[in-house]
Amino acid sequence: MGITVFKDSSDSTRTYLRITRAINGREQQRYVRVEGASKSAMKRAMKEAKEIDQRLEQWQSAVRQLMMLKGDTLIHEDGTILGLQLQTRHREGRKPATEFKLRVKLPGRKPLFKSVSVDKHGFEKAFELSVKRICELRGITEDSEAYGKMLMCIDAYKEKYDLPPGLSEATAMHLDREDSPEKAANEKGWLDQISGWFKR
Repeated sequence: MGITVFKDSSDSTRTYLRITRAINGREQQRYVRVEGASKSAMKRAMKEAKEIDQRLEQWQSAVRQLMMLKGDTLIHEDGTILGLQLQTRHREGRKPATEFKLRVKLPGRKPLFKSVSVDKHGFEKAFELSVKRICELRGITEDSEAYGKMLMCIDAYKEKYDLPPGLSEATAMHLDREDSPEKAANEKGWLDQISGWFKR
């Protein structure tokens, strides 16, 4: 993206400025002819190119905002929401604290960090409050398509929240959904025993 200088062929005397902007695989290109070889000619052409680039940047921002309102850029392939994590903090002498951690990065600004306590609000309410907060920070209304799509991501977080104590997410992903926690623990113990034999 940006403004580049080029000639239409290696032996040509014609110089152009090419203005390029792209988003989500869509690209826009515009050209400005530099009329002459003087510095003032390049200055005039550059001024025009910057004006065009500013218009293309507005187009780029509009497409980005439309994608955001649809939720296309806010949801990962695994069904989780961009900038929203479910975390459990373990501190000595205190019971574990589970919360949703928000990290929202807006163009040209530093990341914003927020948290919503699951212990205080309950899982479903804390998730809903987190989605609402993300929408507030991003300027997304609750009647938008993106808001509805993000609310539907609750199952991706509930799977992590419902993991049996002591069972890591990585281990759980390899277990059949019909397997009980007791069976998982037995299998883990059996695997640990075999590993011990090989270490001897």
